[in-house]
Amino acid sequence: MCTDLPPVPSAEDEVFAAFRRRLVREAVAALPGRCPQLVSALAEDPPPTYRELSERLGMPRGSIGPTRSRCLACLRAVLHAERYA
Repeated sequence: MCTDLPPVPSAEDEVFAAFRRRLVREAVAALPGRCPQLVSALAEDPPPTYRELSERLGMPRGSIGPTRSRCLACLRAVLHAERYA
């Protein structure tokens, strides 16, 4: 018997994962200002560099980090409110 195979997610696991992904996408879309574009770009694989983000979003490189922090804090608050709504 081969025990090195990765576990196969159950149908229930897949449904819950899809539900969580949908909630996160909806929460990101509801963020204010440039946050949806910034957070979506940061979730790319691989994530773009700050230089690429600066060019794509028309933001100074020095403001990307602080904006990212504010956007992620806002996203946490939205997701937390959704969880306990």
